[in-house]
Amino acid sequence: MEFYQTQMGRIFFERQIPQLIEAVNGLTAALSKPASAAVLPVSADPSFLRNLFFGDYEPEIFKVSPEFQRLGQTVSQDYKALTATLSEDSMKLLEEYETAVSERNIAVTERAYEAGVRAAVQMIMAGLSRPAFSEEVD
Repeated sequence: MEFYQTQMGRIFFERQIPQLIEAVNGLTAALSKPASAAVLPVSADPSFLRNLFFGDYEPEIFKVSPEFQRLGQTVSQDYKALTATLSEDSMKLLEEYETAVSERNIAVTERAYEAGVRAAVQMIMAGLSRPAFSEEVD
């Protein structure tokens, strides 16, 4: 008796082979369609690149919000109250302190920006690259 004449043979040729062919055809169709590099959940501002190029782009972090306004008012009021109590020498020391803090904060912000851009580009590249498959099988 030949394999195709057995119960297992009939199942293999009548069910499993057609299912395999269908799966291979599905994979072929899926692989032949160009996949989009990235899908954004929101639409991008059409003038983003132009604004970025001409230096007119303002990141969301620098836009004034009601919370930032409130915090700014609190800082301003506290600063006025503090400076009203200081001598001329103490005011000079405070100004030097403010300059040092400002320089440090700018350096930290620049480093954070660079790190954020690098991380974003790495995430994009990781998403666009094909995963490496190990030849080892567990």
